[in-house]
Amino acid sequence: MTPSSLPLFDQQVLPGSPSSKSFPVAESVAMYGPEALSDAQIIEAMLNRARPGRAESILSQAESLGRLVAMGPAELHNLGLTKAEMARFAILQEVHRRSTRGGFDRPRISSPRSAGTYLLPKVQGWTEERFGMLALNAKGDLLADRVLAHGTATACLISPREFFREALRFGATTALAWHNHPSGDPTPSREDMALTTRLRSAGESLGVPLADHMVIGGDRWHSFRAAEGWDR
Repeated sequence: MTPSSLPLFDQQVLPGSPSSKSFPVAESVAMYGPEALSDAQIIEAMLNRARPGRAESILSQAESLGRLVAMGPAELHNLGLTKAEMARFAILQEVHRRSTRGGFDRPRISSPRSAGTYLLPKVQGWTEERFGMLALNAKGDLLADRVLAHGTATACLISPREFFREALRFGATTALAWHNHPSGDPTPSREDMALTTRLRSAGESLGVPLADHMVIGGDRWHSFRAAEGWDR
């Protein structure tokens, strides 16, 4: 028996499958090492049902494992993944984000530069726009990092009410808005500018000021705080 013939999880076998025997992923990796797994096998390990050829089909549509792991919920859904399967890929993204930011300690985000340093690794490879919120305490320590909305490749909608409701849920003293531009260009649009104005106004009314609105594109970022001189 070769590594490529081994199923990876105690998977649910479809009726009519030639065998109901499963081979746990831990034993596969222990015997052959994770490096022996093909990209399709890794995908198969994330799926609920081991239908023959399904992992290969998903890999073909995504074009690469790296691109698949970076996809958002809408794109994964279009590939036929279930909610549970999409959750597993989201966990992979989160593990990668935390491991590449240099540890699991709660970061302090007290400037546009520190915000950019934290956010750049998070959004790398994303092919759809997402809008998020960083809940911060008075010192700038991160209390929560939440994605609030998913969009298409060009647009993502969020309301100030939803944004600050989530910030207050975590006891934030201030909140930072961020979103990515899948095009790689962080230049803010007119819609981005209008939303920033609305968020600042809502934050002042609620006593939870907007710390910044960061737009991330490629390996660059745009800070509304820095560009508009909020500290002057």
